[in-house]
Amino acid sequence: MAKRPPPKPEDIKELAKNEEFISRDDLDIEVYVGNDEPIVYVKIHPFEDFEDAEEYAEFLHNTLPLLLFETTKIQ
Repeated sequence: MAKRPPPKPEDIKELAKNEEFISRDDLDIEVYVGNDEPIVYVKIHPFEDFEDAEEYAEFLHNTLPLLLFETTKIQ
């Protein structure tokens, strides 16, 4: 997956005190479909170590359902 170019200095805005960035553009994402059953696998890498990967997995466990299932798409 292609990485996003870094934001232009004029596009960077300060976050409010109750906001935090949830994206990590330093990671690559690969998506696969299972061979034997209808299942989707997502591989996110590289991480510095297992602890970093475990922390991100916990973050995804809490955040991914909100992003995938409780978000509205506007066209």
